Amino acid sequence: MRLVVHKEIPADPALRRQWDGLVQQMEEPAVFFTYEWALAVSRAYSSSLAPLLLLAYEKDCLVGVAALAADASKQETVFLAGTTADYCDFICDPARRGDFLGLVLARLRELNIKKLRLANLPGDSATASAIKDPTHNQGYWVFSRSAYLCARVTFQAPEDRSAILESAQRRTRRYAQDMRKKGAVKFRHCTSWPEISAQLPSFAKAHVARFLATGRISNLARPERRRFLEELAHALSVPGWVTLSQTVVDEKVIAWNYGFQFGGSWFYYLPTFDTNFHKFSPGLWLLSEIVEEACAMPQLDVVDLGLGAEGYKERLATGTRETLHVTAALSVFSSWKEKLRHGLATAVCSAPWLENRVRGAVGNLDAVRKQIRSNSFWGFTKIVGNACKTILRSESASEFWEWSASEFAAARPADSHTLAPLDLDLLAAAAMQYSDDRETLGYLLRACRRLGRDEFQGFALINGNRMPLHFCWVAGCETVDPPEFQCEKLPPDSGMIADCWTPHSIRGRGYYSEAITGVAQQLQRDGKRAWLSIEPQNRPALGGAEKAGFARRFSLLRRRVLFTRTTIESRTSALDRAAIEASAAA
Repeated sequence: MRLVVHKEIPADPALRRQWDGLVQQMEEPAVFFTYEWALAVSRAYSSSLAPLLLLAYEKDCLVGVAALAADASKQETVFLAGTTADYCDFICDPARRGDFLGLVLARLRELNIKKLRLANLPGDSATASAIKDPTHNQGYWVFSRSAYLCARVTFQAPEDRSAILESAQRRTRRYAQDMRKKGAVKFRHCTSWPEISAQLPSFAKAHVARFLATGRISNLARPERRRFLEELAHALSVPGWVTLSQTVVDEKVIAWNYGFQFGGSWFYYLPTFDTNFHKFSPGLWLLSEIVEEACAMPQLDVVDLGLGAEGYKERLATGTRETLHVTAALSVFSSWKEKLRHGLATAVCSAPWLENRVRGAVGNLDAVRKQIRSNSFWGFTKIVGNACKTILRSESASEFWEWSASEFAAARPADSHTLAPLDLDLLAAAAMQYSDDRETLGYLLRACRRLGRDEFQGFALINGNRMPLHFCWVAGCETVDPPEFQCEKLPPDSGMIADCWTPHSIRGRGYYSEAITGVAQQLQRDGKRAWLSIEPQNRPALGGAEKAGFARRFSLLRRRVLFTRTTIESRTSALDRAAIEASAAA
């Protein structure tokens, strides 16, 4: 065999035909092995991935493909599709897999690749045994561990199809009856590029919203991940391998699955649903419909439910397929280090309370490393010293400002943006727009936890495209959580505006003052007085409050010695005290 190395995925129709032909010779052909998948990954992640493609030929016939990505600085390589595919493998006829693998590893040694991290390798693949064979592993020390168990629905006989069909219908019968009370229900499958491209934006936003509702950030918040799905759908729609399935109620899509039909399998790859319909289990219902349709398609033998051990998959699954995480290193020390790390992680994960503490400690260590890298050692030492002082003794001050229509009349008029009630859809749009802003993503997760609580009302300042520019919250002064909403000195008809946030990339454009003005006017229409709590050192917020028509009334100083809060001292001037008393009496 002759090996050819490429640093990119060539746009070559002949290579595509031969590559996809080899995929059909695999133990279980999967769409994740195809030329189209590798090309979509390389295009979408071109800024972060460096492809390393090794092609084996006999004369002019392609006999092996290793689609990898190299990290020259770490002298490591991984599967190119490792972070996007449910299964990854070396593509070659199983009978020749060992020889091809030996050839690839020998070339990687020549390229000074000292470690391979191979994720999601099927446990039943010929590669799993060949890479451990000393005649093929080229001196690499191999450590293999179990990674995932992928649930599957398999049709091995005609009677299996009948039993699986009956089970799927029984599990969703109640949900179907309840949902049909909402309107006409139908299922549809988009397979052409024009159909799919029109549905991808709403699918991506629903996926991000669903993750936010569960306290997580979806990878679809990242633009490169969305571009990958677009590139993939565009490429796979030509041979008809991609299927975007949907559940539709009265023309409203409530559930999606971005999946594939390839090589005798229907891959349930990327599902999501509208959280407003969660009580109807729309995800399970759509999966059941896919299983029902697959039962009637003789060319399909498997519905592969992919990575992730969600409970609803287990209700329908008839079996599993194991994937492995394989590390191959030239250094025996590095190999044993991987084994030790895995052993410790397994032991820690066996006790949930210990796992939470270890994760917290690891997170703190990462934060320390980042502080040292960004501030130098002496800068970090100063930060630690200040933190120790804060533990022993601290004090915090808050200024309380009240809004009045007369003072707003002299302020700058509001811009032409809209104030909208905050909901999951707006938070999802913000997560996709500000995906590189970690602090904003943290704020959005905090905001999701507050949605639906009666004591809070959230607002977003949005532009003409319904893109959030600023966020803020309102609560009564008696609210006890979080502390920025608390103030026992305010009159009972007060509404406290707090926890305001503008994403870093658009600060300094007046969105804060515009938003709090709109909220203050809304509170006035509701018969309430609008108040702001601002830290004195936050100069931009003080200036924005004054611009919006707020006036300072009083301030509070809170002191804490050791772990005891000792005093809350009011610093109210006579003039300001008269104003607040008049406000309370009005």
